[in-house]
Amino acid sequence: MDLSELAAALRQTGCPADQAPEMARQLDKRARQLMAERRLTREQALAHLLGLMAQGWAARSDSNSPDPSSMIQPWKRVSTRPGGDFRIFSARWDRRLSPRTGQEHEFIVLDSLNWVNIVAVTPEDQIVMVEQYRQGTETVELEIPGGLLDSAQESPVDAGLRELREETGYAAESARVLCEQFPNPAFMSNRCYTVLALNCALRHPLEWDHGEDLMTRLVPAVEIPSLVASGQIRHSIIVAALYHFDLWRRQSPAQ
Repeated sequence: MDLSELAAALRQTGCPADQAPEMARQLDKRARQLMAERRLTREQALAHLLGLMAQGWAARSDSNSPDPSSMIQPWKRVSTRPGGDFRIFSARWDRRLSPRTGQEHEFIVLDSLNWVNIVAVTPEDQIVMVEQYRQGTETVELEIPGGLLDSAQESPVDAGLRELREETGYAAESARVLCEQFPNPAFMSNRCYTVLALNCALRHPLEWDHGEDLMTRLVPAVEIPSLVASGQIRHSIIVAALYHFDLWRRQSPAQ
């Protein structure tokens, strides 16, 4: 099955026609990985992946016209009151109405500027990481550079490159947003952006804040999964960022 035939098969599963060629290339690449990982033939790998794609498109089609009675409804906010300003975030108490029971409940919400972290890759395929002491857990953690956006006007890419420069002295030839996530939607209102920076090199002096004490480490990208699995990288937001980086590497034609 060549790529054009694979694209046609994808269209039959429900894949939009304009997305089928690119999806076919990605599926072909993933099939080759499965062949090596599970010792499958190409036909077996493609059949497995096409089956998963068919299930996914079917589920998406079903979700486009759900039964309104089965949908989760927003909780109407009845009132809100401030809970305090704590420098890096402010707290508020929201009273909301349960759409299921009609009863009011009070919830605490933390508001903060958005966050950013940056996966910085060198030409040698190393990730620019930092070790630092974390006050909450009283542990030294291996992380990627990151911090707060300085303002609502600062872009995630500019903020990520600034944090990379200030914490490590590294700069990138190119950068873009890799993903956008909610740190904890249960009680936090902000977002965390992960920036992907390529061809990074040491070009600037360090610009640490008074409360920072960091050590830069260059970690081969191939070692990241084992560091996560062994618990040497355990900051949950960093793990999520590195997962998106791993997805990007698997899908990138250059890899």
